[in-house]
Amino acid sequence: MSSTTQQQATLEEAGGTLLTFALDPRNWVSRGGHRALPAHLRVVNGVQICAAVDVNAALEGFVRVSFRGTDLSPMKAADLLELFVKGHFPFTANSEWEVEIDGRRWIHFSRRYTSRGLHA
Repeated sequence: MSSTTQQQATLEEAGGTLLTFALDPRNWVSRGGHRALPAHLRVVNGVQICAAVDVNAALEGFVRVSFRGTDLSPMKAADLLELFVKGHFPFTANSEWEVEIDGRRWIHFSRRYTSRGLHA
């Protein structure tokens, strides 16, 4: 974790600032890209949070929100996600968000953001 990663007091506060930043088309990234950049990271009570809109090769956009913390389970992370996206997205557990856990113990949630491929 970078020393420039912003600490925030609550998940709602982090969701407000980080999602506003991530959802701005000027800050979208290519799929799998720049999620580790400090601008896409926040820390709340020791839990690292990363959010970005990833655009894949077919120009489809996906919101990805990831969490990493000591003893963080997918169920606990889903509870954090609900608080984090409050006011930005409806949250229906197990229906709209896909979940994945990587080898670095990040728990990634993703959902489609654009309805079809983007056009230049």
